[in-house]
Amino acid sequence: MNALELKLPPGPSYVASQLLSWRAVGYVLLVASVRSGADAVGVYAPVWAIIASSAIAIPAALYIQSGLRYWRDGRTAAALGARLAPKVSGKKPLGLDLVAAMLAGQESGYIGES
Repeated sequence: MNALELKLPPGPSYVASQLLSWRAVGYVLLVASVRSGADAVGVYAPVWAIIASSAIAIPAALYIQSGLRYWRDGRTAAALGARLAPKVSGKKPLGLDLVAAMLAGQESGYIGES
């Protein structure tokens, strides 16, 4: 192994790739441009507003990206004469009830039976 080669396990390498993704870099560039624009104009946003908008913007971007990906995959499937698998919806947020059912099924020895 070369001295310059660094072999990371899958978890840290995935996190590093996501930190360098277009979303993270775009968000940093957006915040930097807003700050520099505020310096030029002389109008500053309060810190609580920046934090609140950040907390809302990131999940909203992920939601929009997920919807666009599902739409694009649906169009690709339709062009191939196929259809997408139906979405599984749970009663609790983030599908926690589905995860609990999968874990309970794993205890009985039949994974995926719920």
